[in-house]
Amino acid sequence: MRLLGVIAMLSLAAGAALGLRHHGESEQGVAGIIARLRHIKIAPRRALPAGVGSPATALSARGPIIGTNDGVGWGRAAARTIVRGHITWNRVAVGSPPNTLAGSLSDGFKVLLIVANVADGTPLSQINPSSWGAEVVSELKASRGVGLAEAGNESYLKADVANPVQYGRMYLDAVEDMKAARIHIPLLFNMTGDIPHDTWADPQGWSEDDHEGGWLREAVAGVPGLAAAILANGVSIHPYGALGENSHDDLGTGSAAAEESIANTVLGSIPPFYVTEIGYALGRCGAVAGACSERQQATKLQAAYEVFLADPHIYGIWWYQSHDDPTGNFGFMSNSNRVRPAFKVLSAIASAAGQ
Repeated sequence: MRLLGVIAMLSLAAGAALGLRHHGESEQGVAGIIARLRHIKIAPRRALPAGVGSPATALSARGPIIGTNDGVGWGRAAARTIVRGHITWNRVAVGSPPNTLAGSLSDGFKVLLIVANVADGTPLSQINPSSWGAEVVSELKASRGVGLAEAGNESYLKADVANPVQYGRMYLDAVEDMKAARIHIPLLFNMTGDIPHDTWADPQGWSEDDHEGGWLREAVAGVPGLAAAILANGVSIHPYGALGENSHDDLGTGSAAAEESIANTVLGSIPPFYVTEIGYALGRCGAVAGACSERQQATKLQAAYEVFLADPHIYGIWWYQSHDDPTGNFGFMSNSNRVRPAFKVLSAIASAAGQ
């Protein structure tokens, strides 16, 4: 659907109310980005199937969830600014302070919780699926107030080896354990596209979606019952990369549609998709996931979100992230809580999406 022409007016007022100040960025330049949002398209989303979601995950009539990663731990004033900017969801990992579930709920966020995340250096071959499923249930029972859960983070990268069948076993065990425990929170399946035959650092060839391979096809082929479980819950993707790019059905804004297509082929339908990380880092001028200036970061954010908002299969988008951290200067705020142009643009998008 088309957005009403009030977006620019609301966004400029919000920026003034939040005391927006840009170092080296003109208000007029950022206002131009905001003004272009009045013509942005938000595709209508179909109602989620019975049993998928909860009152906390209900979509607005206009568009998908708009959230952030690591929105808590920077002080109550920062959290209040984010929530008042209509960015009302926070992505949290169990056991990762200071960005906690309790802090998120206290500060007014709804929460997407990463559960039972395997350490990055641990191969999935060392994980017992039954024990892992029980861990998911235990963490969710101890985490009241969660709206969505994610079955680990980038599970296709653990120990630099993609092991789709093992992850499929783990995921299905967790879904079945959750059903037995009467936990009805959607559990998102980590999805990617093409995967290496050996390690990510030294692929030695690829298992590709286009050649009857890839992460999802291998997982579903090796784990009976997995397809139905994914369809009933949804998937998470991290389409970092260039605008319009699709690299290995994984990187770039164009990869979202490619992954939806392969899901339709492999699963027989397209489940709800959630972009749980997307961002552009300041200081990486010329890099596909980088930005040369704060204004360019805001411009790239707008362009990426235009793609996702127009996609009726994407039900949530979480910016990576609220502040800078050792992974890069991705923040829509500085670490002194100064809001950047990207915040103003994201706030306008969130307001337009009905949050």
